[in-house]
Amino acid sequence: MPDARTHYKTMYDAIYIGSWDLPEKDLTVTISKVVGEELTSVGGRKNKKPILSFEGAQKGMVLNKTNSKTVATMYGPYVEQWIGKRITLYKAVTHSPEGEVDCIRVRPAIPGAKS
Repeated sequence: MPDARTHYKTMYDAIYIGSWDLPEKDLTVTISKVVGEELTSVGGRKNKKPILSFEGAQKGMVLNKTNSKTVATMYGPYVEQWIGKRITLYKAVTHSPEGEVDCIRVRPAIPGAKS
């Protein structure tokens, strides 16, 4: 039975997906667009990062370096090669100066391919 509970973070305006937006199981998506955007973090620091858009999805995903390297390992270093390709997202935990935080990771295997 699917989880019918609502995570409070889904009730805020957010342009990009967060781990709370993902189902409890893996989610395979198809990349429809990749653009670089300058983002402003807490404290006003600006960074340019790749943003993935997915077919049929309203929100995009900010790619950190770890996830960028994972996608590049599967599909090559040129983002134009990523369009139309499938990736699998899952919830994970990472360590930060604030402690453990939820995050999104890309599985390092092409969906449907044998690992």
